Amino acid sequence: TDGRSASGAGAVASLKRPFESFPGGVKERNQEAGMPYLLISTQIRLESGPTNVGDEFSDPEVMNYLGARKTTMLGNNFSEYHVDDPPRVVLDKLEKLGFRVLAMTGVGQTLVWCLHKELVE
Repeated sequence: TDGRSASGAGAVASLKRPFESFPGGVKERNQEAGMPYLLISTQIRLESGPTNVGDEFSDPEVMNYLGARKTTMLGNNFSEYHVDDPPRVVLDKLEKLGFRVLAMTGVGQTLVWCLHKELVE
């Protein structure tokens, strides 16, 4: 056996640790430790705001810090977080939390930034 009970209690207990070690020294981060990546976006014609700052699975503490409101558009089966601030203000706030821009691109009429925050073990 692998040392876990039939109910999977060993697997559940392993989710409590922020990092999980694997052979070869590779470490995988568990979701409960926070989310290191963040996507923000805005429409080119609305670059003074509002800014989309997350989805329904985003870190609630970060969303609260940004003052984001969670909305579900009619017809969508998912929620998004939005702020009235322009992207520049959002990026400044996220930098104070330790996030850094990895990439930025334009997709059609949308501007998208991908940010990452280094994790502390």
